Amino acid sequence: MCKRGFVVMVLLVWTLILGAESIQAATFKTKNFTVSTSDPRAAEQLANRAEFLRKKLAVFWLGKELPNWAKPCKIHIKLGDDLLPGGSTSFTFNKGEVYGWDMEVQGSRDRLYDSVLPHEITHMILASHFRVPLPRWADEGAATFTEHQSERNKYQQQLYKALKTRHGIPLDRLFVMEEYPQDPMPLYAHGFSVVEFLIRQRGPHYFVSFVEACIEKEKDWNTLVYEFYGYTTLEKLQNDWVEWVENGTPEFVGTNMIAGNGTNAPKLTVQSSNLLENSTFNESVQVVSQPRIQPSSTPVDWSTTHVNSASEN
Repeated sequence: MCKRGFVVMVLLVWTLILGAESIQAATFKTKNFTVSTSDPRAAEQLANRAEFLRKKLAVFWLGKELPNWAKPCKIHIKLGDDLLPGGSTSFTFNKGEVYGWDMEVQGSRDRLYDSVLPHEITHMILASHFRVPLPRWADEGAATFTEHQSERNKYQQQLYKALKTRHGIPLDRLFVMEEYPQDPMPLYAHGFSVVEFLIRQRGPHYFVSFVEACIEKEKDWNTLVYEFYGYTTLEKLQNDWVEWVENGTPEFVGTNMIAGNGTNAPKLTVQSSNLLENSTFNESVQVVSQPRIQPSSTPVDWSTTHVNSASEN
């Protein structure tokens, strides 16, 4: 081989290597997200989807959009139809600020689009609002509530199994969990169901206000559940929730009295599996006010984990 031919071959090899690396490291940036994945087109689509979800979910949970973050969240995506959907997000709370967003997710495009990204971005919206760690049941329950109906059904089956085998988590234990248990699936299933039970009665904005009261811990659980949802005790809430689950999670039509005004709980209808676009809520609160929670004076590193619900047995 002549010297010139050898040089051309070396250049060709390096071109192929660099091209392969650029494909693996394809990124797309928006105001609040920097998405990296193997497919350049997917990187753009999922980055734009993340921005859309950030706006829609902020209005869904808070009644208003969030300001842009100081630095975008890095999202590292593994695409594959054979990958179970899931992921995790890490960030830091420090003196009333939240920063260092870093997300790793995997799954098919469909599940990333309608379940994994909504789940993880809900964590980020609630963290941006409260600026302190949330109770795990509320954080994971709210995030799971935004997933596609097919995924929510799997968690529901996990809950049925736990309740039928007498492995349910009492609410006085669930509400004080600060970390994930060794087997986190029951936490997800119970948290999601309790969150849905409460949201169906007074809407997501009012639920966020209830979570703030739970974080402040200025009142006992019996007082909180009565003031916000009209249940005389936490045990009464638990019994009504379990009965609702056993009856197949029917729609609410005056099944609970709202404390303070003597009116029946509003009806909520979910018209399809697309929660963000086809749900009807009768909100008790239109816009969630800024929380009055005292922020941490020292940095708190926090992470959330999206456990897939692959098994329905």
